[in-house]
Amino acid sequence: MVSLKEMQKLKDALRPYEKKLQSQEKLRRLLGVNEVERPTYERYIIKPIERFDRRKNAFLTLLANNPFGAEFRTRFRERTGVDHYSSPLPYSELSPEDRIGQSLTAASWRLCREYEPKSLPITDSGGRVEITDQVEMTRLIKKVALFFGAEMVRITRIDPRWIYKDVDISHPYAIIAVVSHPRPLNQTSPSHLSSLAVAHTYSNLKFITTHLADFIRGLGYDAVYRETLGRNPEMLMVPMAIDAGVGEFARNGRVLSPEFGINMRLKAVTTDLPIEPDKPISFGVHEFCLSCEECARQYPVGAIPFGPPSEKLADPLHNNPGFRKWYIHAERCLTFWAVNRKKWSTCGGRCINFCPWNKPISFWHNMVRWAAIHSPAKLKRILVLADRFFYHGK
Repeated sequence: MVSLKEMQKLKDALRPYEKKLQSQEKLRRLLGVNEVERPTYERYIIKPIERFDRRKNAFLTLLANNPFGAEFRTRFRERTGVDHYSSPLPYSELSPEDRIGQSLTAASWRLCREYEPKSLPITDSGGRVEITDQVEMTRLIKKVALFFGAEMVRITRIDPRWIYKDVDISHPYAIIAVVSHPRPLNQTSPSHLSSLAVAHTYSNLKFITTHLADFIRGLGYDAVYRETLGRNPEMLMVPMAIDAGVGEFARNGRVLSPEFGINMRLKAVTTDLPIEPDKPISFGVHEFCLSCEECARQYPVGAIPFGPPSEKLADPLHNNPGFRKWYIHAERCLTFWAVNRKKWSTCGGRCINFCPWNKPISFWHNMVRWAAIHSPAKLKRILVLADRFFYHGK
């Protein structure tokens, strides 16, 4: 039996990805990001949380055969003239520029929406790679995921509360892959080009997580790519990613990481491979969002709340009770996506575009990140106003 530490050729080949992991870890230390024993979303929980029925997912309630959401479907059709937010317009009704944008978006979505690969077989016990060091195996999994194209990889032990209630997942671990949107595309939101950023990112994630699951199965352990979109989503990625230490819960209902802000998408592979979970992190997102409110200010239909967290459900059908948090009004959001389909197929992340955290990794932006983490509320507010003036003045 050979330990991973002795496999020098493999270590040398993956050295660039080891350096990338070390760089990410160093940045978090420099910024003052703390690892914690319990996820910081627990501040929002006010009573026991029940597993959510995926048929109440806002996207799925637009399907005609769904027993939930009939009133929403009627309002949506009256407001938009279509039955579903993703119904494309004929190219003849679009301007030349938007025809190109819609064509790019459709091409980029195809891998994510249509590619349903059959998993490779699990290597039998005679060929299984025996794990002698879980820490080394965890490091290998992260480096392989980075090789496949992930920009960050974190691992958590699965909390069954974050699995949809009619879904059965017996694996103990979830490996979370992170990919950021191309910033120049996202900055055009809402437009067909910002929709392209979303499509491109999700298709890349499907490629990454499918390969990662097959790699683990080749080692002799079970692993499955998990769907979070479409008609059969399996898990809630926001709390799962917070458990893994990707980031913390933000005002717009997404995960905010110290590196990417909310300018990212997430996918998961679940597995029984013996690996080490990461810890959740804390770097003051709750306090920053209380001082900021830019996503609520810039989103035109009031889908994101102002003020402190509340236990009042903004949209009772599409939200799970039991929290005092920032509840998103999903019905308004999806209707806004579809109301002007000549200019965009989805809003493509307008709330993402205006989040002050969404900046490239650089010395200057890292200084501002440090200040945003460690400064008092008044200075946080000054940083937000400066971001608005310098980056969104137009």
